[in-house]
Amino acid sequence: MTPLPHLATRIFDTPLLIAPQKLEVILAVLAPRIGLDIVTPAAAVAPQPASRKAFEVTPDGIAIIPIEGTLVHKAYGLDAASGMRSYVDLQNEIEDAATDPAIKGVLLDVDSLGGEVAGIFELADVIYEARQTKPIFAVANANAFSGAYLLASGAQRVYAGQSSGLGSIGVIVTHLDVSANDEQRGFKYTILHAGARKADFNPHVPLSDEARASIEAELNRTHGMLVKAVARNRGMSESAIRETDAARYFGDEAIPVGLADHMGTKASALYDLRQATARPTISTQRGGKKAMNEEAIDIEAIRAEARSQGYAEAREIVELCALAGMPGKAPGLLAKQTSASDTRQHLMEARATEDATEIRSHVMPDTGTTAKTNPADSPVMKAVERLARKGVN
Repeated sequence: MTPLPHLATRIFDTPLLIAPQKLEVILAVLAPRIGLDIVTPAAAVAPQPASRKAFEVTPDGIAIIPIEGTLVHKAYGLDAASGMRSYVDLQNEIEDAATDPAIKGVLLDVDSLGGEVAGIFELADVIYEARQTKPIFAVANANAFSGAYLLASGAQRVYAGQSSGLGSIGVIVTHLDVSANDEQRGFKYTILHAGARKADFNPHVPLSDEARASIEAELNRTHGMLVKAVARNRGMSESAIRETDAARYFGDEAIPVGLADHMGTKASALYDLRQATARPTISTQRGGKKAMNEEAIDIEAIRAEARSQGYAEAREIVELCALAGMPGKAPGLLAKQTSASDTRQHLMEARATEDATEIRSHVMPDTGTTAKTNPADSPVMKAVERLARKGVN
């Protein structure tokens, strides 16, 4: 088999956002291709996808974009043979879907154990920005670990199947020391270099303390970037993400820790996305007065505040009141921790004499727990009161 040393440079001595079990499989497959003898686990010989077509668009305008296999910056034409998925290709697809007026929403169909660091944070930013343009949902359609979870977390809503795995929010580095193997085979390498650190990570000599410290520093830096990005995407604190300790969560385990919003399959996520994109817009003109519309609300700020308070439906109630043209009702409803369904009924009754249109939210509610603090003192309440004072002239 032809050796492929350039693949080794993408695996060894570099931080990876990948589940450890997937890394073991990759190492086992790669070893014979670079002249190493490593026992291949049974999982390593499982067939990989033979081909991948461009993302599909449903007749009603939903783009379904797969995030599958091993994630890499650039696939160099190897994706069809090895199950790789390129960040460059994904970014092009996300941008195409976000800017195509015929596409109403995007569903990220995720089944991946992660992959390379290079290029992933740029792609994560693209997904996060794209959700400001149109609804983006994600479903862990089997696995969404490490780098794959970072990408899924950029969606407005994350679904987990009963057997789906999510999380593993950490970074891993592997260094291959073949010096003992060289000695056994009678090989002795002489490495000449200018610059004291030039030969760091050379596999034919033991890893030096300085080289270890260098790679650990980069590992921690990358982990900090990962934690920050996921915390932003999910509207959570960085400490909450760190406290997961890169653990893996399965099914409904992911919901209490904030890594998923709902249990559901690809079909149910697609159904909900269709419902979200089909909802009519409520007019913001009532009785000659201009009411506060959804663009006047910093939805992402309120979302983060609502999640930090643990009141799951707070953000939806804020927008329901805004869309109904009655933002001033939000503080009172939030103070009572009124449910979203009761809020809709209350607003419909309040508008019964003027407008019988059903009030619906364009932004999905977040999942959380009941707030332990006084709702009247929460940042959400204060934000709503400020918005209410500005909302109606």
